[in-house]
Amino acid sequence: MKFTSLTTMITSAAVLVGIVKAQPDPNGGPCAQNSNYECGRLAGYNGNMPFLFYCNEDNIVETVKMCTCIQCCTVTHGGVGDIGSTNCT
Repeated sequence: MKFTSLTTMITSAAVLVGIVKAQPDPNGGPCAQNSNYECGRLAGYNGNMPFLFYCNEDNIVETVKMCTCIQCCTVTHGGVGDIGSTNCT
């Protein structure tokens, strides 16, 4: 009986930890295209709206701006150089 109770307590604690971590933060996470801007969406972050981020030289996410609607984030040519641009409203 004690074994079942201990298992239940451990499972409950794991669920509570999951609730606390429900608001993920992409900063410091991996990204694919270094030295470029990208648009991202992450469940539970920024109200599920997109965000603009910069993928640094080490392929690490650096959040730049939170966007306010589903289609409000665009990046052209990596957002860098003379023909690159970003938009996040």
